Amino acid sequence: MSFPLPDTAYPVTQPDGTAHRATVFLRAVIDHPRWEIGEYSYASAHHPPADWAAHLAPYLYDFSPEKLVIGKFCQIADGVLFITSSANHRRDGISTYPFAIFHGRFEGAPSLPGPGPDTVIGHDVWIGQGARILPGARIGDGVIVGAGAVVGGRVAP
Repeated sequence: MSFPLPDTAYPVTQPDGTAHRATVFLRAVIDHPRWEIGEYSYASAHHPPADWAAHLAPYLYDFSPEKLVIGKFCQIADGVLFITSSANHRRDGISTYPFAIFHGRFEGAPSLPGPGPDTVIGHDVWIGQGARILPGARIGDGVIVGAGAVVGGRVAP
């Protein structure tokens, strides 16, 4: 038996010969302009989503200014959530409440945050079950993020 190619969507074969659809190589299943994914990085979910990009990074839209960059050979457990910069509210206006979005009458009032930093995950990073990765986090090569952790800022390799 050979190692699966990096563009294989479902790299795990069950004993009955069928594909285990709850584990995917991310590059094969995510086609999103704001994602950059290294070869062989995979994610698993107890209940596989129809849209892996939205499942893992629900605030990273096609029009978002930031990117989510994931290196090679990363392992992403069930329940991991990447909270990217587009999820933020501005803090430099009259309120953090996005009045202009709902009313459209606050010309010049800040509503949407400006471009935020990219979130970057190095190579060979293991992100444990239920972890939350905050906007702009930079996680170095070889880091293990514990289950349930909340990670922001820089984590050295």
